[in-house]
Amino acid sequence: MGFDSIHGQRLLKEALQRSLAGGETGHAYLFSGPSGSGKRTLALLFAQALNCRGADPPCAQCLSCRKSESGNHPDLFRLVPQGASLKIEQMRDIKESLYYLPMEGQYKICILEDADLLTAPAANSLLKILEEPPARLVFILLTARPWALLPTVLSRCTHFTLKPLQPQELAALLEQGEEMLSAEQEIIFLLSGGNPGQALALAQQGDWRDKFVEARALLHTVEHGSAEGIFPLAEDLSTRTDLPALLEIVLFICRDRLMHTLEGCAGAAMLKEREEPCSATNISDPNLLALFQERICNALLQLQGELRGSVNRRLALEVLFLQMRGAI
Repeated sequence: MGFDSIHGQRLLKEALQRSLAGGETGHAYLFSGPSGSGKRTLALLFAQALNCRGADPPCAQCLSCRKSESGNHPDLFRLVPQGASLKIEQMRDIKESLYYLPMEGQYKICILEDADLLTAPAANSLLKILEEPPARLVFILLTARPWALLPTVLSRCTHFTLKPLQPQELAALLEQGEEMLSAEQEIIFLLSGGNPGQALALAQQGDWRDKFVEARALLHTVEHGSAEGIFPLAEDLSTRTDLPALLEIVLFICRDRLMHTLEGCAGAAMLKEREEPCSATNISDPNLLALFQERICNALLQLQGELRGSVNRRLALEVLFLQMRGAI
């Protein structure tokens, strides 16, 4: 399947394929993106493609591709951090080999994982090779923190950033596993932020279900608990690092409620068993209820934006909870 096995990243894959087809291979590439974005998978596929002997590289069938995939290709080197860093000793161990011509393939390829962890001596050693690169040597650097690399190293790399997947792209990825409802896929998308590795981990481990249960419990406490209880609740939640993800699920539930009110539909199959309306508001008219629910959705969206900046989290949550109860 080659690059087709990578979901999303259409522009990035097209750029790499154009480079391969035109024989315009650079000396150094940088793939950046958060953990789970697919950097390592893409780097290995690109490494396979550079030495592939098939008609549509990487073919995954030729001897070169199979050797690269198994880690036995003599022209493919991989450096991973030893402890907390990529050390100068690791560069020295392979540096001489990199200057020889390839043994079997067209290129010698060196993949540096977590390249931002290069020590200063190791980064300078790499820079010396990049300044006067030997023929048929390709470096592929992987990092979640491109800003932590030396600017001189960055300037000598063709930089590609892996983007989060779109909902439909992530859905196609999740559909390769166990069957899931569209509502479940949407929750996983919200929690993972479109990160394929995180989404697969959530789907396989079922962690998202705990987060969904917690979001429903939060709504029930705010809407049906005592008014005094929302203040310590806001203080507790304000310190949580996963607050944005939790609020995404709360917004998902509130939006489903709004759609149910507006259309009288069953909504997402997963949410068809809804709780009783908020006891604090006591709104029975469907039109007024829809207006109130829309207001809460907008308040959640506003809070999500505020959390990206500098905001008093506890105070902002208190205001949101009071709005949910119809107190303000």
